[in-house]
Amino acid sequence: MSGGEVVVVPQEHGLRGMIVCITDQAGQPGLMVLDVASGSSTVLASAGCSWRSVPAVAPTGDRVALQGADGRLKIVKVATDETESIGEPMPGLITPRWSPGGRSIMYELDATTCVVGLDGTREQSSFVGAMAAWMGDGTRIAYVADSALHARDTWAGADAQLTEGPERIWGMAAGLDGVHTAYVASDDNGVLLRVVDVFTKEIWDVRTGRGIWPWSPAWSPDGKMLAYCVGGSEERGGQRVSVCILDTRDIRARGMVEPHMVASIVSDPRCAGLAWSPRSQAVAIAARVAESGRYAIHAFTPAGEGYQLTDQANCILPDWGPSPI
Repeated sequence: MSGGEVVVVPQEHGLRGMIVCITDQAGQPGLMVLDVASGSSTVLASAGCSWRSVPAVAPTGDRVALQGADGRLKIVKVATDETESIGEPMPGLITPRWSPGGRSIMYELDATTCVVGLDGTREQSSFVGAMAAWMGDGTRIAYVADSALHARDTWAGADAQLTEGPERIWGMAAGLDGVHTAYVASDDNGVLLRVVDVFTKEIWDVRTGRGIWPWSPAWSPDGKMLAYCVGGSEERGGQRVSVCILDTRDIRARGMVEPHMVASIVSDPRCAGLAWSPRSQAVAIAARVAESGRYAIHAFTPAGEGYQLTDQANCILPDWGPSPI
């Protein structure tokens, strides 16, 4: 795909799961839940979200975490549309991340990573580190500190440094296979997307354009692919964006990784999002619909097939999880 707007393939897509996103409700933000298989959707009125809320689906699909318009962390039950507020209002913006078991939520605020337990005590812990992400089964957390990549044992609290550093690191993503972590760094020659084996500490580099969105890398749930976005020229209503996917199995087979562009869209780094389907079949992103100028949720497969999943109002910041039904 190149140049033009998103191509929507009309046939049955075969995708499943639940997508949550922020949508336009008579000019006000709302939390929408979309059943991908049927295309049916509903808005959860109790969420109290804002246009800057970034929703995250629990691993079981029954709850959604986000920061509400009042600055507090919210947990929304999908089936009953009930919302629980946790803690005090936070002055900055946060992006909540569920632990793989759904028992904790992690977020970053002022270069400090906070972990909130969701048992009865709501116990909270924190450590100094940025860009933190859960690894494997949740027993380790990858994060950036002192210009290097680290891994933290969530049981023992012990830390291990994964890269020598110092490096200029702009973004990081950890694989749920527990083996690989990827991060975006820059050097005197440009920008690198680096893939790290956390056990052997081997590193593979992919040269990419300076337009890469450093927060965009996202691992597929099966740990085999890494998706990311590269921004290009400014266009009316957004920025020309290439959605790229790396098949990281090439690392073991050939000692190298080559990116594959699966889509060229118009989007906005403030509202795009990039989320894999639970079965690693496709990635979802918010992109502009040419005819209307609205933003809709689209899905793209590693083969480059594209599907528009929403067709009403603006829909931004998608996350994709299992259907709770």
